[in-house]
Amino acid sequence: MMRRFAPALAVLTMLTVARAAAGADAGVDAGGVPFTYDPPGKLVPGSGKGRDDSKVYVPGIRFPMESGPAYANSQVWGHGGGSGPKNSSQCDKENFSYPWHDNYCESRSWDMPLCPSGTGHQGQDIRAATCEKDVHWVVAASDGKVTNVGSYSVYITRDDGTRFDYLHMSNVAVKEGDEVTRGQRIGKVSNQFGGSATTVHLHFNIKQNVAGVGMVFVPTYMTLIESYDDLLNPKPPVVDAGPPPVTTTEPTPPPPPKDRPTEEPTPEAPPAAAESGCASAPASASSGAFALVVGAMVVGAIRRRRAAR
Repeated sequence: MMRRFAPALAVLTMLTVARAAAGADAGVDAGGVPFTYDPPGKLVPGSGKGRDDSKVYVPGIRFPMESGPAYANSQVWGHGGGSGPKNSSQCDKENFSYPWHDNYCESRSWDMPLCPSGTGHQGQDIRAATCEKDVHWVVAASDGKVTNVGSYSVYITRDDGTRFDYLHMSNVAVKEGDEVTRGQRIGKVSNQFGGSATTVHLHFNIKQNVAGVGMVFVPTYMTLIESYDDLLNPKPPVVDAGPPPVTTTEPTPPPPPKDRPTEEPTPEAPPAAAESGCASAPASASSGAFALVVGAMVVGAIRRRRAAR
């Protein structure tokens, strides 16, 4: 069976690799600017070693910001960050432009089994359309339950155990124990950091159970690219056409009976011909008896004559 599906799998692999190629174009944002992104695992030079992984770990999620454009890049090594270019500002245009940059596994001290170095940044930094804080809404990527609300973090866990983390928000609109739906507003992009400030951005993690590894933070980059592309190019809604029409089937007529030998009808006696002078009537029984008597009398007379001689 694997041989049978091998060609299709090969095509899917080629499409995934093509989508993750450098400078890939996945659509156009609301301003008419083409959305482009660097390949997964390509970090800012000097910021660590990334994970080259084109897998979409959680397909079909809602992009975690209510509207675009949005920009995934590094808040530490980007403009205005602690390790960014000198004399730069977090509101520089370079932070609000394409292409996107992956920063999963960027240099950090957190234990990260899936990162090449074993430690690193747990997720992806995303900037909203502008540098303004407390303006742009963050939304739930999926249905789930709020399992933690910290000083600068909100965790939402799905029924399958996948957890989504949203960090540095203000105006948090949910509380622990709430059931939320995909696309529901949960807070605003800000710079909250447990009493101190960071740059204005959303830090987004996905924690998932990985076979042979356990519950770990998985790469978010390709999942975010897919969801952002869906945000820019929404699929048409599926129209419910209702139940299929009921088809009335005419009952099948019973098969005809097997052929039976047909008895020829007994022909009726032809009617007696009308008396016309040309036709002779059939002999009757009385005329036959008369002929016999006459015959017998003739024979008797002949015998008597012979006896007299």
